[in-house]
Amino acid sequence: MRATKKGEKWLFSRLFFFLPLFLLTNCKSPSIAEISGDVALYADQGADEDCIKATMNMFQWMGYSVKYVTAENINTQGLDNFKILCIPGGDMYQYGQDISSKGKENIKNFISDGGGYIGICGGAYFTGEKIIWQGNQLPMTPLGIFPGTTQGPFDEIIPYPDYGMCKVNIVDSTHPITESEPDSAWILYYWGPAFIPNDNAEINILGKYNIGNKASIAAFNYGSGRVFIIGPHPEFEEDSDRDSVNFADKFDDRGSDWDLMKKAALWCLKK
Repeated sequence: MRATKKGEKWLFSRLFFFLPLFLLTNCKSPSIAEISGDVALYADQGADEDCIKATMNMFQWMGYSVKYVTAENINTQGLDNFKILCIPGGDMYQYGQDISSKGKENIKNFISDGGGYIGICGGAYFTGEKIIWQGNQLPMTPLGIFPGTTQGPFDEIIPYPDYGMCKVNIVDSTHPITESEPDSAWILYYWGPAFIPNDNAEINILGKYNIGNKASIAAFNYGSGRVFIIGPHPEFEEDSDRDSVNFADKFDDRGSDWDLMKKAALWCLKK
């Protein structure tokens, strides 16, 4: 039965009253408690869109389920429903502002209780106790799980603000992540850090930049958990479209870096 004009007027007035309430109660972002997966991939402000997409495709290629998480998720809910937290390339200063002190403690507790952390470029910078950017210490509170300084970028590798391929030498062939890797790899350098551990820090330096001989890949234990950090960008497949992004396709990586990252994920998972 078709409504009368008076009935239509009443109906629309009720609709416009209740619609905002419906949106407020039903369109909120999901909490960590409502989502779970193998990998929590940070996808909030500061995280580069191409890095997020390529990293997601990389983990899915490994066979892992991937869910995006935000600073709010981490700050308020923690990461108990995940096995690995990956913070991709992006703005580590923004990460430090948006992830609160409580959120940083949630990340540390997640790792120390047995979780894994994978940090790529900006996500690797973020782990340092001190972060040096273009010669200056950033005025921020970093995550602080890497016992030392994360520093970059390095003009001798690729002059800032350009980016390009860099050669990384594998310097530890005994570690489970790198024991079956070739002696070197070509990986995209996009303003990434080097890792400078404190004296007596228990860190495994797995790779170094060919130019400057600075540490570019590191792995270490944190409580009962494990951390893998890498300065350049292994998530991009410069000569393949399986990363689903066009960024850096003009370069040749002379072979995929995804196998290396799969070994890193397995190590973080203690498999």
